[in-house]
Order: sequence, then C-alpha cells, then structure tokens
Amino acid sequence: MTLSNYLAELWGITIVVVALTLLIKPKLLKKLFAEVENEATMFFWGVVTFIIGVAMVLAHNVWVPDWRVAITILGWLSMFEGLDVLFLPERMKKRWSKMENWQWVTIFMFLLIVGLILTYLGFTA
Repeated sequence: MTLSNYLAELWGITIVVVALTLLIKPKLLKKLFAEVENEATMFFWGVVTFIIGVAMVLAHNVWVPDWRVAITILGWLSMFEGLDVLFLPERMKKRWSKMENWQWVTIFMFLLIVGLILTYLGFTA
C-alpha cells in the first residue's frame, strides 16, 4: 500500500464518519458554532489542524496530475486553516457567523460523496 492510498483511506473514512454524524445529529452543529466563541477551544482546534496539515505536507507533498494531488491539497488546506485559526481567530469567528445559516445538508452530502470517493480510491487505486 502506498502512502497516497493510506492517506486517501484515512481522510475518506474520517470525512464519511464526520459528515454522517453531522447529518444524523444536526443539533451538534449548533453546539460547534457556539464553541467558536471559546478562545481555548479555538486555540486547540488551530493547533490540531495545523499539526495535521504540517504532517500531511511533510509526508505527502505530491503534485501530480491525478487523484493523489487531492491528498496534497487537503494537507495544505489543513495547514493554512490551522494558521488562520491560530493567528486570525476573529476572522474565523466572522466566517463561522456567516456560515451558520447555510444549507448544511447539501454541504454534508457533498462531503460524504468526496469521502466515499477518497475511500474507494484508497482501497482500489
């Protein structure tokens, strides 16, 4: 198994589980939005997201014209998201307040499909 396959499986299964959880428990999303006001939670989220992103970028910085680039992009996005949360928490709070009224079912269905595709590619490619 290559690292790309392993990371596709890891990201795919994680995205599927999180998307399904939030589709099944929509009240949990409101609690998550409320946690944005908690500075300690935001700091912890920023550190964890940044660590995941850095680990991904260091382990899998593969820029090829196939599905594996999606894993690299997820790593870079995680790293920048973590930096954003750590250094610009007010910007994150504003962004989350705008997102609170979105149609989350559609977004989680899209994420579910992305997660299923990554899982499939991880196990079969």
